[in-house]
Amino acid sequence: MVVSNMDKVIGAGLVDEVRGVRNNPYEGMGVYVARHNKERLRSTTKTRKSAETRRRIMETASELMVERGNTAFQMSEISRRCGMSKGALYYYFADKEDLLRAIYNNEIGELVRSIDCAVQKADSAKEALRGVCSVYADCVRRQGPLAMALVRELVLARESGEGSDGEGALHHIVSVVAEQMERAKTEGVIRSDVDVHLAAVSVCGAFAFTAMSASDSYGHIDGNTFEEDLFDLVVKGTGA
Repeated sequence: MVVSNMDKVIGAGLVDEVRGVRNNPYEGMGVYVARHNKERLRSTTKTRKSAETRRRIMETASELMVERGNTAFQMSEISRRCGMSKGALYYYFADKEDLLRAIYNNEIGELVRSIDCAVQKADSAKEALRGVCSVYADCVRRQGPLAMALVRELVLARESGEGSDGEGALHHIVSVVAEQMERAKTEGVIRSDVDVHLAAVSVCGAFAFTAMSASDSYGHIDGNTFEEDLFDLVVKGTGA
């Protein structure tokens, strides 16, 4: 086996370290730990910066989508707005579809987390349903790319005949709302004869279509009154 000069240098360095630890174990180990911690800190910093850059790219693309009401943007526009080369941009996202997928998954994931959090904090089913309506209203007020994410996931699920991650998230939301409606029956808020699954689908559908209308330049939705209107639909439409 041929050993290069570089290998000899590296090998000599390792031998010196081993000798250092053997001759003065505390000092030698201190050098090793310090070097290990420095490398770990460098790796952590690089990972954090990478995540921040990735998030900045997604936010920039989301802004363009909201401005235009569609996904008709070029990757060169994203790189220009972010002040980076296209090559650097493609380091974080393989192509435009990869970027859109990340944005959509993030939007739907945030929706699910917000709804779960609102339900967990509630002391009653009525308060939980109010929290869900509040989350929906906040999404409408933001007018982010969530509506496009919902449309995309539903279309993909219909075309493929298979449940996507987004569709699974939507089923989860419907299940959460239905569960709280069932619980609300015991509180006397909702009638006992109400089909909670059908009602939950109706409420979630109302939100989805409202979000789509809010993102449409031809439509106008008052996000401030939407929460009350949706909650009235839940309580008065199914109330005891």
